[in-house]
Amino acid sequence: MFKIRLIGAPKLTKMTQKSFRLLDKLSIAEIKRGSKLSIGLDFLRAIATIEVVISHLRNLYFVDYDQISIQNNLFVRFFYFITGFAHQAVITFFVLSGLLIGNSVFKKLQQHKFTWKSYLIARLSRLWIVLIPALLLGLTWDLVGNFLSQGQSIVYSGALGTNIIPQPVVNSISPSIFLGNLFFLQNIYFPTLGSNAALWSLSHELWYYITFPVMMLLVIDFPKFNQCLIWITVLLFLLFGMKLRSDEGFLVWLFGSLPLLISPNKKLSQQHQSYFLLSAYSLAIVTLIAIRINVINSHADLILGIVVSVLVLAMSLQQGKENLNIITRVSLWISEFSYTIYLTHVPFLIFILSFVIKNERWQPDTQHLFYILILLIITLFYARIVYLLTERYTPQLRDYLKIALSKTSSF
Repeated sequence: MFKIRLIGAPKLTKMTQKSFRLLDKLSIAEIKRGSKLSIGLDFLRAIATIEVVISHLRNLYFVDYDQISIQNNLFVRFFYFITGFAHQAVITFFVLSGLLIGNSVFKKLQQHKFTWKSYLIARLSRLWIVLIPALLLGLTWDLVGNFLSQGQSIVYSGALGTNIIPQPVVNSISPSIFLGNLFFLQNIYFPTLGSNAALWSLSHELWYYITFPVMMLLVIDFPKFNQCLIWITVLLFLLFGMKLRSDEGFLVWLFGSLPLLISPNKKLSQQHQSYFLLSAYSLAIVTLIAIRINVINSHADLILGIVVSVLVLAMSLQQGKENLNIITRVSLWISEFSYTIYLTHVPFLIFILSFVIKNERWQPDTQHLFYILILLIITLFYARIVYLLTERYTPQLRDYLKIALSKTSSF
């Protein structure tokens, strides 16, 4: 029913320096702003972002499930169940990242316009424009919060009982740890800085960004011995030095790069498009539930990554533009600064937590559930302010760096 988007694919056995390259024959679908695919991706990104924040809120502010006093309350049970997908939300981010970054690499290579300089400028400007302020803000919140509590807070001492803060926060604060996080070595050679446990995934993202083009260039330059040797050396360093050889998340990221390369042999009818999309959503929900109740244990991340990639594929087959409504508008708003939300929310929430939690975390009663809603709103607007001062200017920073580095040779 489906095929790879190819036009007269070459035989790889005859690939030489002057032969057609496989990438030259790929027909890569575009993500047009306002399309059903674009809006669907915004929706997934927004849902994943809110899931991460609300899961961390519940984990930080509420007692564990076996400690609650009203376990028979169906709403409370549902609340604890639905706020247990933070890790799966990050896996969704990996798929979306693979889709967007992977396909941009495909296009640049196909057009013979890929250069490491422009690629790294684009990627690092996108990451650092928020990461550097997030590291400084998180460090400030942690140091001020720990100072104001005079080192006696159960929050900053690691005695809260949550896996987000398993040890005293000061143990993860040092110049070397700061630099390790700045250069994307957290969760590889360094812990995440201070209380900002969410930073773990960012190092994975960066090294996925580097590894994917290396793999593609290795295939493209295979007949060129010297070039091939360089890419093999770099790839071995990434696999072993950056520990990607045992990182299942990279496979998830790779699966995310594939959906826009796949198309049906013939255009699906509107009805079949809807059936496929509904089936893909249903499969994703069933998979998440199966993971949550431990029916799926082995390779759960990889399975979820494949399922989310299928969902993205179903979205890509939708034709026309989506009518904007309150859900799509909110999704667009949240997805616009989802990266900033992700990098800044944990230290901010922990700083507030140090003032409102003295001896033990809250019970999930109506009053405290309302407080959580208020904290969610406050956190979103805090992140929005940071976004308006940082991430919003990513294109300007990228353009400035391109001009500033324009006199250096391309590579």
